[in-house]
Amino acid sequence: MSRVSGWVQCSEVIYGGNVDANLGLTLKGYEEAVKAASSRALELVQDGYLIGLGSGRAVAQVLNMIGEKIKKEGLKLTFVPSSYQIELLSRHLGLKLTHLEAGRLLDLALDGADQVEVKTLNMIKGGGAALAREKIIDSNSKKVAIVITEDKLTKNLGEGKPVPVEVLPFGVDAVIHSIEKIGGRPTLRQGQGKVGPIITDNGNMIVDVDFGRIEDPQTLEGEIKMIPGVVEVGLFTGLADLVYVGRGDGTVEVLRRE
Repeated sequence: MSRVSGWVQCSEVIYGGNVDANLGLTLKGYEEAVKAASSRALELVQDGYLIGLGSGRAVAQVLNMIGEKIKKEGLKLTFVPSSYQIELLSRHLGLKLTHLEAGRLLDLALDGADQVEVKTLNMIKGGGAALAREKIIDSNSKKVAIVITEDKLTKNLGEGKPVPVEVLPFGVDAVIHSIEKIGGRPTLRQGQGKVGPIITDNGNMIVDVDFGRIEDPQTLEGEIKMIPGVVEVGLFTGLADLVYVGRGDGTVEVLRRE
């Protein structure tokens, strides 16, 4: 399947309701929204599928529901996880795991996002520091379905959300300097529950970069990736086919790309 940028074809409201991108969610509302969106995305799963898994709370919720679906329906599914978090959860649930194989596309990728631009479905990802593996999975899937809550929607990508950049530790200072030269405001992400910076599953560091409103994410992604030492950029353009937007009241809106 060709992975090119496109416009959102339409939106389908499930159980009614409109999206308010500025509406905050309580913890209970967030849980209801994720469950609703995950349940809807689960309808894409078919017997025999090879499924790529992103990372984060939304994907963990989807995975738990898939585990229940397998038990009830006896589905034979195989999964490719993008992080140790999801790999460990998959093993706990007794799911069959494999690796990406050359020449074979995944039937479906189930992923989350930190921010989704409504008019294009372009995304910022990498809040969980798994952006490199997630982009590999999403780019090698026949269909990419994103599960988010309504507060992750935005009219303009980059507003109020930094772009994560995965960087080789050896070059982190040089990369930060180069990013500043192209107009970014970089911050080395620090760990929580550990001293020092976050280290990714690939052994790299994460630099979060504030670019403000991003007019041309594809060009910006290319600029950043040209910097020596950059492993991957948390700008995902032209990859999402479906975005399931969960709301705190249990309704779901589905945004589709042509």
